[in-house]
Amino acid sequence: MSLARWNKATPPTLLWLLVVLSLLVVPSLSMGQAPDAPTAAPAAGAAPATPAAKGAAAQAQAHGPPPDSWAGQLEMLSRWVDQRGGSGGCEERCYALDRLRITGAVGEGPLQFELSGGVLTDRPVAVPLFGPPAHLRIEATLDDGRPASRREAAPISFEDDHYYLWTAARRFVLRGSLWLEGDLTLLVAGPLNTFEADITGGSVAEGAQLSGLRGATLHFTPDGGAGSQSAGPTVFQLSRAVRVGREIGFEYRLVMRSGSDLGVVRLPLAFGEKVLDVAGASGFRVEGGELVLPTSGRAAEMKISGTLPEVGAFSPDPRSAYEWWLFESDAEHRLTVKGDARQVDAAESPIPRTQATSRLLLVQRGQRVEVAVEPLSGVEVLAAVVRDHRRKLVLTERGDLVADDALTYENNGIDYLTYAPGGRPIYLATDGKAQRIMHQGKAAEEVLVPLQTGSHTIQVQSLAQAAVHSLGGTLELPMPSYPLTASEVALTVGLPDRVVPLALLGGDRPVWFADAGDAFAVAIGFVAAWIAVRPGGATSRGRVRALRALGGVLMAGLWFLAPATFVALLVGIATAVAAWLAGRLLGGRGRAAAMVVLLGLGGLALLVGLFAVSARSYRAERWNSTYSESAAPAPAAVRRAKDDDLAKGGGALAPGGAVLEGVTPVALSLPDYERAVQARRELVTRERAFRPVLVYTTSSALVPLVLLWLAGVTALLAAHRAPLTELYRRAAARLARRPEDDVAQGEPPAPVR
Repeated sequence: MSLARWNKATPPTLLWLLVVLSLLVVPSLSMGQAPDAPTAAPAAGAAPATPAAKGAAAQAQAHGPPPDSWAGQLEMLSRWVDQRGGSGGCEERCYALDRLRITGAVGEGPLQFELSGGVLTDRPVAVPLFGPPAHLRIEATLDDGRPASRREAAPISFEDDHYYLWTAARRFVLRGSLWLEGDLTLLVAGPLNTFEADITGGSVAEGAQLSGLRGATLHFTPDGGAGSQSAGPTVFQLSRAVRVGREIGFEYRLVMRSGSDLGVVRLPLAFGEKVLDVAGASGFRVEGGELVLPTSGRAAEMKISGTLPEVGAFSPDPRSAYEWWLFESDAEHRLTVKGDARQVDAAESPIPRTQATSRLLLVQRGQRVEVAVEPLSGVEVLAAVVRDHRRKLVLTERGDLVADDALTYENNGIDYLTYAPGGRPIYLATDGKAQRIMHQGKAAEEVLVPLQTGSHTIQVQSLAQAAVHSLGGTLELPMPSYPLTASEVALTVGLPDRVVPLALLGGDRPVWFADAGDAFAVAIGFVAAWIAVRPGGATSRGRVRALRALGGVLMAGLWFLAPATFVALLVGIATAVAAWLAGRLLGGRGRAAAMVVLLGLGGLALLVGLFAVSARSYRAERWNSTYSESAAPAPAAVRRAKDDDLAKGGGALAPGGAVLEGVTPVALSLPDYERAVQARRELVTRERAFRPVLVYTTSSALVPLVLLWLAGVTALLAAHRAPLTELYRRAAARLARRPEDDVAQGEPPAPVR
């Protein structure tokens, strides 16, 4: 016998006797020290003992044996043994199960089993065995290395859904008998390395030799015979999945085996299930709250699917020892699962998972699960978004507002869009194809626009009325409304000749009638007027300044009234100043050449200025023509749709071109306009709506200003009457002079070529 095996077999009393004998033979180290020897000094750097520590040590010595006595030495040795025995190196799953072997006859009494394993620590541990305890009885003996005469019944008890063995044997073999009551199922807790079955009168459904078992259920199926006949199936394994989305669906997987024909199986629909399909059974029906499943043979596997009215408390079928319950929900719902069932890894589910939020529960017989669902609030604008919205609104002379909207949207599942165009809708098209205008009710103002999944375009035309005052005011422009978020809304307002815009408010920034270019032109006009205004005679300095300021105002007004005339006058003033300087600095042929160059440069500057002035109107006309070209193919598509309706016998002709109800509309060409103003707004919703306001005046209100401008021009010309008269006289004299007069005055005659 080895030393380790002898130590295990030695009784604890003999061990203590050997310890006492060794102490009697070997002298103690403390006996060699004199009783009155002084206590050793503390080590260098060690802190002296506090008074409290000294008192505690003195009290311990007063109650315990002296350290230098035999009793003190034995107490120190027992403490050392306890410390050595109490230290273990295992903290979790301190056991290992090697092999389980089952023998016997199925259905003819108990089955014999033999389980081998070991404990990985020095202290006793609870080794899980089999279950469930409610339908299983175990009698066994433990072989832990002791002689057979000293072996006793194994210390086995149960907790939750397993039996447990309490042992500290490094190596053990558990032998005994199993009595299976009810359905012949055995739950192996594991982890178990190998399983072997050598049984008669039946078989193991999962196989006679298995490996790597953990939380596995073994089904013992008896062979056919009089002793194995039963009213219900021997194996009744039901797995369930509940999936919560827009509707609550379920999927059941039912596996049944029996020693005889299954016949007709009834499954109670205890949770209000509405069965839609059963795979694996033909001719199923629902009778009295039960699903009737006709089967043939001794084994059947079915897949049942349908919907549930709601979620709540769930419990397994009484015929099932346990059931797998899989709960799933989509991103718009959140599930809360409570109960006394145990949650396991979702990867072990016998039903495939479809969501990342899967939860798998192992529900034993008698347990229940309570499920609550919380719908998450969804934002409707995220299902469809308007990428770009361009609205063109034209005001006619009679006060009609003709609107044309072009929208580009991105849709992920909305079927219809309620669109309020801000007027009477007259045309609707999606992706360039005309659509009939439909309302939810006769009195409803919103138009139901059918939306398609993906990126598409919508075109809507509408009519409205506006009251334009004779002298000016403010006009709130109608804008469409819809329950979507628009990334950007661009508005272009076309105005007739008699309406002059002053400002367009409501966008990201206000748009005024004058911009930085207008301010620069006004400044240049004031500078030119300051240089050109030079009244002759004995004019006071204050009057000269007033006339120059009046000239600047007249030049600024000329820029807004007639920009081309402003440019021509500005170029003329600049050319005249340059000619005056050339006449002062040059003479003879040089002065003549300079005059020719200045005239050429002045003409070129005039052309450039006129081109720059016409750029504004060119942009508006160009945008209008492009917009009309893009909207032009729509009427052709409408005509084709209308011809198809007439060919099919639908539609009717209206007298006088009136509007007919239920007929595909035709696009309207937008009216012309003289002036245009644009505004832009980003991220538009119903809560942050785009409400533009136009501040305008009329040509009638500008008539007094034009008269004042003409009066100023008259006053300025009157102040320059003398210089203008003198300039006219000199020019007339120069034109009337003959060449011989120039020779008489000493000027050389012009060369004759």
